[in-house]
Amino acid sequence: MKQEKMKIRKNEIRKNEIRKTIKKVSALILSVTLITLGFTGCGSKLETESKSSDEEAYTLNIGESGDAALNNPLIQLAEEKGYFTDYNLSLNRTKLENNGAVMYDALSVGKIDAAYAQAVPPISYGAQGYDVTLIAGVLSGGMVAVCLPENKEELSDISNWKGHSIGVVQMSTSELTTRNALKEYGLDGNNDVTYVMIEDYASIALSTSKGNVDIGFIGSNYVEQALEEGCVVLTTLYDIKKDYVCCRQSAYAKNLEENRQAYVYYLQGQIKAYKDINTDEEGTIKSLTSQTKETEDYVYTYVYDEEGSAHRTYNPDPNYNGVQGLYESILEQKYLESDLTLDQFYDLSVYADALKAVIKENPDDEFYQNMKEYFKEHNNQYPDFDNKYGDTFWR
Repeated sequence: MKQEKMKIRKNEIRKNEIRKTIKKVSALILSVTLITLGFTGCGSKLETESKSSDEEAYTLNIGESGDAALNNPLIQLAEEKGYFTDYNLSLNRTKLENNGAVMYDALSVGKIDAAYAQAVPPISYGAQGYDVTLIAGVLSGGMVAVCLPENKEELSDISNWKGHSIGVVQMSTSELTTRNALKEYGLDGNNDVTYVMIEDYASIALSTSKGNVDIGFIGSNYVEQALEEGCVVLTTLYDIKKDYVCCRQSAYAKNLEENRQAYVYYLQGQIKAYKDINTDEEGTIKSLTSQTKETEDYVYTYVYDEEGSAHRTYNPDPNYNGVQGLYESILEQKYLESDLTLDQFYDLSVYADALKAVIKENPDDEFYQNMKEYFKEHNNQYPDFDNKYGDTFWR
């Protein structure tokens, strides 16, 4: 069924030549957006070779972008703990420019095999019919809303945001998530509030401090700057929309079809790393300190300081439901025009097979059983989900 799905999508690509024009516009927007958001990574061309043990070996070249020592703890921890090696999967790295359009142009033509970045680029490329398939999650959390002290009491009730202005980076997680979440508070993101597009988080903090916008959404690492300029923390995006999605993992669609097992192993390793992050804080900090050469304090702040990181968490679960909400916002705002539904470029089966395999290896492990329940709860909007991923699938 998966091969038929891929063939159908390829036919749709050929029939929609207008997407070529859309890509030029979207890539330009993404270039500006992702330079600011900057949480990107990737993989490159997969090779299969034989080891002396006669076991099949796999290689993924993971592209690196940006200067952060910890750009994806799931991958870094899995590699340090040897989880990829357990599956005969080795990782190489390719340095790429910290730019969404560059990253996903490379992914869409097969120069790299996998990428992880803020959700908008893979959604945009996939929706336009390029060979980009979302397969898993990475990051949630990390976004903070600030305001002036005199406005905090009123704006603490989100229902009172009506008539106020919100400063965001265009096409960012903050913009798209709040537009979608405001509906739950009885507000229309297009009519009840005014979104002001600002180029970066530093400028948003400054604009909020000057009263140019009433509410500003910034990354948690910009909060100190905002406080110094006279703002106060209003809330976090997590408090507005729990488990909202941010960065996702994607694959080069053609390579995924041909070398799928490598991606399954790639996610199996990350699933095990996710358990370590949640059950072995001391060991995780030591491993990531060894991997990154950063201090233990740095690693703790980045991974475990819930308040300081604004509920930043790392979870490989695809969270299809959350991405569906983002995709709806993208289409509603006409940032993209597409006749594709999200399931046509989001493949849940890679993660599902990886989790099923890990559970089979550890049948009595409660943590992995809980991951299965989380998967069922956060991905059940996928078409025909119960049929595909109900109890029969997990036997």
